[in-house]
Amino acid sequence: MADKTKAAKKNALDVYLERLQDHLAIETKTIETVLSELPGCARYESLSVQMKQDLTMRRAHADEIRMLLGRHGHPAPAAHETVSSILNTVSNVLHGGEESSFLKSILTDISYRSYQIASLDILIFLANRLGFASDLSTLERLRTEENASMALLHASLPDTLGEYLSNG
Repeated sequence: MADKTKAAKKNALDVYLERLQDHLAIETKTIETVLSELPGCARYESLSVQMKQDLTMRRAHADEIRMLLGRHGHPAPAAHETVSSILNTVSNVLHGGEESSFLKSILTDISYRSYQIASLDILIFLANRLGFASDLSTLERLRTEENASMALLHASLPDTLGEYLSNG
């Protein structure tokens, strides 16, 4: 029986570490997406300000997930924005962004946030099950910040869409 519990606990740890790596991957992809879309959203002041704040938050969240991985002996790759992200940013600056993709960008942002919140819910469950109190505290704070950011996005959506329609 003890062997079965040990195997289940190791399995939970493996799942936890995989989920941390997956969460870091989606956080990194979100950073790249925000970087590529920021120039095209510059004409929408409220959205642009929120995106810049979110970019700062996302980078901090990625650093914290890297720290959690390192704490468990799984150092994550160093922070970097990929070449494709930089090329997308340059392309958006040169072409002024695609107007038709503005609404898609908002929907993509909401999708990423929803995924991140669900991912954090799973990580919180696993950290609690594994008895990782310090991780649990960090993950709960990240989830609270994600939920606050999502609520702000939803609250500002009518103004952002109004701005979009006025500029169109």
